[in-house]
Parts: sequence; structure tokens; C-alpha cells
Amino acid sequence: MTLGMMMLAGCHVLAGQACPYQGKPDYAPSAGCLAVVHGKILVVESRKGGLTPPGGKSRPGESAQCAAHRETLEETGLDLMPQQLLAVFDTGFHLYYCAIHADSGTIAPRLGEVKRSFWLDIADFGTVKWRFAGQGAALLEVLERGLPSPPIRPGVAEREP
Repeated sequence: MTLGMMMLAGCHVLAGQACPYQGKPDYAPSAGCLAVVHGKILVVESRKGGLTPPGGKSRPGESAQCAAHRETLEETGLDLMPQQLLAVFDTGFHLYYCAIHADSGTIAPRLGEVKRSFWLDIADFGTVKWRFAGQGAALLEVLERGLPSPPIRPGVAEREP
């Protein structure tokens, strides 16, 4: 089966990347990843304008964790591991802490997905335009509650995003 046929069939594989999440699935209309490395948060600039963590709509039958993984891979090119649920917003959007690992790759969004993807310094939260009203403040609140400690993996701590 070709990749195009798999995508039409709703298979949750992108360029050979199956969803790595193996835990109890959550289901939500949309989901995304919050990844933080060295005081910087992974964001995308949407085609409609404004910054947001990578994420988007779930496919029929797709878990929220797998939607977060797939959307992040499509919008940033990074293969991150969804872990802990950090927040559920009034839209039903599930935001997960997603861990970067030695084989996550480099930022290379799929053509047409977003304007750009990059690591935003948390200190710059107040100077950027967020996609949704109050989004920057909501993300800071999530960060202030604290993120889970990622497992120590060789080579990850030394890499600057």
C-alpha cells in the first residue's frame, strides 16, 4: 500500500512514522504537543497568523496522543513522544507534554502545513502574537505548574534546539 493510499484509508502513519504512544488512549477533537528544551518552547506560525504549539484535528478513531504526535511531525518535522496530559482547553483541545529524544530529527515542516516552525525563548512570550487570545498566558500557566522530568537519554541534554 502506498503512503497516499494509507493516508486516504485513515492509517496513522506518516512517512514511515507510526505513532509511538503505547499507553491508555485519550480521545479528543484535537490535540498538540508542548515541547520545551533549554528554556525554549516549540511553536509554529500558522498560515492564518500567530504562534501556537504544534497540533491539530484528530482523525476518526485516532487517539489524542497519536493526533498530537502526527500533527507535530507534520508541522515541525520532529518526531516527539507524547507523554503526560498537561491541559484540556474549552475547545476540547488536549495539550500533551511531548519529549524530544536523540532520534527526533530536525525542524523541517511539511510544505503547506505552517508558515514556519521554531524554538521560541520563553522570555519572549509577551512579545509575540499568539494565534488565540489568551494563549500565551495559558501556556505560561501550564509551564508554571511544572513539566514532568524527561528521562535522561545520552546526547539529548547536550543538544541545543
